[in-house]
Formats: sequence, structure tokens, C-alpha cells
Amino acid sequence: MTGAELIYETLKRYGKIIAQQIQDKAESMTGTELYAEADYIPSFQAAAAKRNMLERPVGFVCKSTAGRVVKLLQKYDSTVFTAEPEDLPAQWGFVWSKEPQHALPFVALSTSPYMKDECCTDDGTVYRSTIDNNVWKPSEYSQGWEAVKNS
Repeated sequence: MTGAELIYETLKRYGKIIAQQIQDKAESMTGTELYAEADYIPSFQAAAAKRNMLERPVGFVCKSTAGRVVKLLQKYDSTVFTAEPEDLPAQWGFVWSKEPQHALPFVALSTSPYMKDECCTDDGTVYRSTIDNNVWKPSEYSQGWEAVKNS
């Protein structure tokens, strides 16, 4: 094995260890903490290709194609129901970050509302929720959101 191959294999093993540690503690992690570790969280497509969601533990985390971090709420047969988590909100819980740099386009899900200080984007602007259990789009309910100023 060359030096470069050894380094690559060592980094690959280290990445797998970190990824497993995140899965082990994901249930107690906030959305902000999960997004900070997003590089170690598998994509939904890769995770579903490797193992059926029937075999995954409740609480398993992955990222949808849109980049949203999601937690498995209910096991299901992902060979039958192949849609992305955004289209299966009964099976997936969405988590949101309080960090504006991790804000993603708003999604209206009554099962995964935005809590106070969690961020999203709407029409190119980053917003922070000013209330808990916020399921309203910023452009449709401005009382529940404040625009985040660029620093």
C-alpha cells in the first residue's frame, strides 16, 4: 500500500467512525448541531440504496436530495415508497438550523414546524422564526418571521 493509499484508507475509516457517532447521538442533537455535521450524514438516496428503511432504526438521519436533514420517524418499505422525504412527511421528521448559512427554502410541514430562531429562505431572503411551531411561509405571515441581516 502506498503512502497516499494509506492516508486515504485512514481518512475513510475516520469518516465512518464520525458518521456512526452522529447516528448514535442524533436523537439528542438539535437541527443546528446536525447541520454542522452534515458532511458526515449520508444522502437519502445512498442510504436507501444500501439498506431498506424497514431495517433502519427510528431516529436514523440522512439528507434529502434538496439538502434537508431528516430523521426517520416511522419505518417503511423504501423499495415500495421510493419518494424523497419531502413527499413522505409521515415517515420523516425535518430538522432546521438556527444558523443562517444553513437556511434552506421554506417547507410547510405541520409535522415539522420551525421553532423560534430557526431559519429558512423565502424568495432569496433568509428569515428567522420569531415564534415556536411556525408553519407559515415568511412571505405569507410576516408576523412570524424576521429577515436576517447580512453581516
